[in-house]
Amino acid sequence: MTSKESVVSGVRWTSVSTMGRRVLALLANIVFARLLDPADFGLVAMAGVVLGFIDIFKDLGTGTALVRQKELDDSLPSSVFWLNLGFGTLITLLVMALAPGIAAFYKEPGVQPVVMAMALSFVLSALAIVHSSMLARQMRFVQLAKVELGAAVLSYIVGIGAALMGQGVWSLVWQVLANSALTTLFIWMISSWRPRLVFEWPQVKAIMGYSLNLSGYNIFYYFAQNVDNLLIGRFLGTEALGLYDMAYKLMVFPMQAISAVFGRVMTPYYAQAQHDLPRFRQVFLRVAVAIAFVTFPLMFGLVAAREAFVLAVFGPNWAPVITLLALFAPLAAIRSVLTTTGSIYVAMGRADLQLRWGVASNLIVFAGLGIGLHWGIVGVASGFAVTTLLLLYHNFAIPFRLVGLPLADLVRALCPTATCTVLMCMCTWPLGPLAAPWLSHMGVLALQVGTGVVSYTLLTWVLNRAMLREFLSGLGLPAPAVPGRLINPR
Repeated sequence: MTSKESVVSGVRWTSVSTMGRRVLALLANIVFARLLDPADFGLVAMAGVVLGFIDIFKDLGTGTALVRQKELDDSLPSSVFWLNLGFGTLITLLVMALAPGIAAFYKEPGVQPVVMAMALSFVLSALAIVHSSMLARQMRFVQLAKVELGAAVLSYIVGIGAALMGQGVWSLVWQVLANSALTTLFIWMISSWRPRLVFEWPQVKAIMGYSLNLSGYNIFYYFAQNVDNLLIGRFLGTEALGLYDMAYKLMVFPMQAISAVFGRVMTPYYAQAQHDLPRFRQVFLRVAVAIAFVTFPLMFGLVAAREAFVLAVFGPNWAPVITLLALFAPLAAIRSVLTTTGSIYVAMGRADLQLRWGVASNLIVFAGLGIGLHWGIVGVASGFAVTTLLLLYHNFAIPFRLVGLPLADLVRALCPTATCTVLMCMCTWPLGPLAAPWLSHMGVLALQVGTGVVSYTLLTWVLNRAMLREFLSGLGLPAPAVPGRLINPR
């Protein structure tokens, strides 16, 4: 299989896996929302802040460092495996020891046993990091996708079953532990690599500079993305956090379900192209446009239909989420493209620059969140939105300089999709207030979604047909023949 074929196949299968897992997560959240009130859901969110650290501390950036290594000595993966296992065990014990302090911070005793149980996922996940990286180096994304999707399906059966049995927050715990254990088991089953009883510190040290910078950025970035949850949980209580967390989960859905697919598959591809910058820039722009083609109408359409969506899907108890979506959904569309810039830092080996800028920019975000806290969850969301927009230019421009990509090229490439999205919203939004007196919330939602899909498709056919052809071709569907290329960046 050629490099291009490997990327296309990887994108398709990773898309199936990631989209499937995110849709399952969304369905699980809907189940929780129906079975729990916002205050109970806030308790889940408190524990979720700790859960998110699993994806950071379990790796230390060594997995990505292994993927981007051009030459790989056989002893290096084994050394990294034992490093990760030792660190995962240490973090498990540390989190268990800190659980009482976490409960005291939130002033919520029920968080302590949940955090202690979740800590087991650190050591379970650490066992599969190197195996996953070796599979990624081989571009075996099909097998990885099947493993992840299979583990997710089985673990959500466990979690949703527990929720339906009335176990509340513990249903999330069982789902998390089942997913970690099953993913590790399945990856070991499909991977032929096995660790040797060897540990060579000089080889590990050689990649630690890169991996620690990357890990440092990921840790700080995660804290930056969750400091709002910490502040709300600490000062505004579980009900406010439950409402805010639900809106936030909807915001990050396109980044987790769509941008993450391309980021994961394209990172090794970008690493191979790091010395061919014209090729790098062209591929990056094509990926950015492909992401925007899906996320722009999805999230701006959510803004247009937010009232019917919240009331029909989650129920009237979640009505305050309607206001939060007006702030979060447009940000989600923008951030789905912005997230791809992380691949530039990784491919160019500049995790140090990513860390420095990440610290500086997120300190500004912290200030916005702190100021907004005085006006409740809407104030926090507004502070997040304003600071994100203020930093938007530099968040793109700094990594773009590493590959010589003018920001104007990205703006020009995104214009057709943005135009179609704006016109679609103009067709969709007025239907909400017009149809509300005559239809149920679900009926209004169906009308707005149907109108949005039809109008966006027709507008794209007229104004952005080349991108429509690219999209249908990527799905393996017949598409109209259109001369020319999608993007021709300088």
